[in-house]
Amino acid sequence: MKAVKGEELIIIVEDKIGKLEEITEILKKEKINIRAINAYTQEKNAIFRILTSNNVKTKELLKNIAEVKTEDVVIAEIPDEVGRLNELCLKLKEANININYLYGTASEPQATAIVVFSCNDNFKAVDLISSF
Repeated sequence: MKAVKGEELIIIVEDKIGKLEEITEILKKEKINIRAINAYTQEKNAIFRILTSNNVKTKELLKNIAEVKTEDVVIAEIPDEVGRLNELCLKLKEANININYLYGTASEPQATAIVVFSCNDNFKAVDLISSF
């Protein structure tokens, strides 16, 4: 397993049909890849937490149509195998690291899953994950 400290974009827009399509169309035209995404609604907003191939450009492109914030996260690559997320969570628990939220994606050809999360100590989590 390996992990790095990274930054995700938090995109907040009015919850209306087609907003995600509008955002992804802009990124497609600029050839920006979405590496991981989490989407949900809260009150009257649609909220997208994303990692892209170019967060700086994405933030600039979307600033006129959305509120765009950033948050520090841990980006971990783990084998896409039964029990590996449990192993990661156990190590974090044993180190007294609390996960605030987590989302992920897997890709069959590489047999690697990307897990994105924020916790009470991102630096400690990166060091811990990188050591096993």
